[in-house]
This record gives sequence, structure tokens and C-alpha cells, in this order.
Amino acid sequence: MGARNLKVLQVISGWQAVELILTCVFVGIWQIIEISVKRLWKGHRRKIEDTSPVELTIDSSIGTHCYIKVMGVKYHYVETGPRTGQKVLILKDAPDSGNLWGPNWASVVRRLAETDHHVVTLDLRGTGGSEGGSRSDLAPPRAVEELSALLKALGVSENRQAVVIGFGVGGMLAWYLVHSRGPLISKFAVINAPHPNLYWQYPPAPFCHRALQFIQWPHFPERWLAEGEMYDREGSWASSRACDWTGALNYVRGAAWWKIKPGLRTSAPALLVGHKDSAGQLVASAQYCTASTLRLVTKPDPSSKELTGVLLDFLIAKEKLLEEQVPRGLMGRVFGAVADRGRELTARLVLPPMQA
Repeated sequence: MGARNLKVLQVISGWQAVELILTCVFVGIWQIIEISVKRLWKGHRRKIEDTSPVELTIDSSIGTHCYIKVMGVKYHYVETGPRTGQKVLILKDAPDSGNLWGPNWASVVRRLAETDHHVVTLDLRGTGGSEGGSRSDLAPPRAVEELSALLKALGVSENRQAVVIGFGVGGMLAWYLVHSRGPLISKFAVINAPHPNLYWQYPPAPFCHRALQFIQWPHFPERWLAEGEMYDREGSWASSRACDWTGALNYVRGAAWWKIKPGLRTSAPALLVGHKDSAGQLVASAQYCTASTLRLVTKPDPSSKELTGVLLDFLIAKEKLLEEQVPRGLMGRVFGAVADRGRELTARLVLPPMQA
């Protein structure tokens, strides 16, 4: 598995790396100037330091809180449903906004548990109850090794595959994981996260908007994100301290230097979900899948009923419908197989092979 990982993930090196460094330095300087001018223009007011940690309350009724040490790193996760059921690994976004435990998403987890799925909702490193890490600790090769070790510890194997669902930064990690450890994954869903090879064309997270080069700098991005200076969208994240941003930024920083080997495509069926304005991003990401279903929603967020419906349809409804509609008997099975193939071709976008 380790050798396969090294072949799939390619580090950016040579002149491309030099060009990337220079771009991050000079564009980052310009972004620093832009943010500084914005702060002066608005009249910057220093936030009152809150020495108490920011705690996210989680409804314990949704599952059991567990800790596991993987490759020397402590991870926190919440498990729901029978342990003998098919594993569903949920990779949360970073920083954690707390909305993954709202009523809509809680109903999805319960529905999966009722259909004999064992749902594991994982705190990414540096978020929730999981241990943090440096930029190298959270780089894609290390992240893939830890996540695959976690899956194996939970009983996942090539004969007992898992479903992976990733939001935002968690979705970016899901791409790396599925490409590198494909035999362990039966299907996966990525919400609001473009393929890693599209990193510079489509930012990997909303907070990266117009600040990707500056994020490669140390210290300042965490501080200014905590103060709300680096994003102009409505609302804010629950994490309000600079240290709460370190995990998310180190994942994004590491991803800038690693890409998937050109020409490779995932073999597991994929569900790609994005905002209604991100059709181009979804189509470009679908080129890295052998079979993908694309869905545009108004709000690609766990609190969205539209999104939860799309996910349940992908994970449960279609499988159940196919099982109920397959007729008995030899001829019935033949016609059922033809009908299944027709539904599969209709539901999925199958693209021609990519050129290496």
C-alpha cells in the first residue's frame, strides 16, 4: 500500500516548486498590503482576547464519543449504528463550524444507522478532540497513511469496503484517500471540495478565496482569519482563536505541494456536490472519476435539507429501489440487469479516459 501511495501522490519539485515559492512570496506580499489597507480603511479594532477555549457542544444522543491512537496520533470520533454494519467515514470540514450536528444532519446519521451502517464522524487533526500537527504532519501522504490506518483499525478491508463522505477540507482529504487507497472504498461523496489537481484554479475551501498564496505564510493567516479579516462572506465560523485555524491551514498548506498523478481516475462511484454557481468546478473534478453523479444545490452545507436528501438518495434510496424492483426468475433477472444498467448510465456521468 505504501508503494502505491508514493506512485499516486506526486510532490511538486524542480522549477515548478521554485515558481510556486516565488509566487507565494510576491503575491502574498500584495495580499498582505491589501488586507492591511482594508483594516486601516475600516478602522481596525483589536479583538478582546478570550483565554478560555472555544468548545463545540455535541448532542451525545447521536452516538458514542470515542478516542483512538493512530500512528501515535490521538483522534476523536463519534460512532453511530451497529459495528457490524458497513462503515461510513465522515470527514468533517475544518475549522469545525458545529453545524454537522444540527437536526438535518443528525437525521441523516440516524437514517444510516437504521439501515445497518456504522457511521464514524471524525474530527480532523487540529479540530474538535483530535490532536493537532505541523504542516508536514498534515501533508497529504501522512494524512492518507493515518486515515487508511484508521479505516483498517475499524475493520475496513478490500473485502469489507467503506463509504467516505467529505465536507470542504475533509472532502479534499477524501480525494487523496480514494485515489491512494481505492480498494478500501466502495463509494464516496465530496461536498464543496474540488479535485486536488484543481487546487490553484478552484480554492479548496471558502476561506481560501483570494488568499491562497498568503495562506502559505506562517502565523499571520491564522491571526487574521480569527479576526475575520480574510473573508468577506456573510457569517463566520465557530472557531474564533488563531490556534483553532492551524489544523485547517496546515491541511491546505500541505495540499499546495502535492497532486495526483496525471491520468489517474477513481474507480469507486462518486457523488460530487457543489453550489449552483460551481458547475465548472464539478465538471472539471468529474474528469478524475470513472463514474460520477453531479449535483448542484443552493447550500452545500450539512444544515441543508436539499443536500441531505441528495446524499441519502445516493447512499440508500437507489440501492433499496434496485433491490425491490429486480423481479424473480431467469428472464426477470435478465431484464432486471438490463434495467439496472440503464438506470446506472442515466444516473451517472461517465467520461472518456483522460490522457496521461
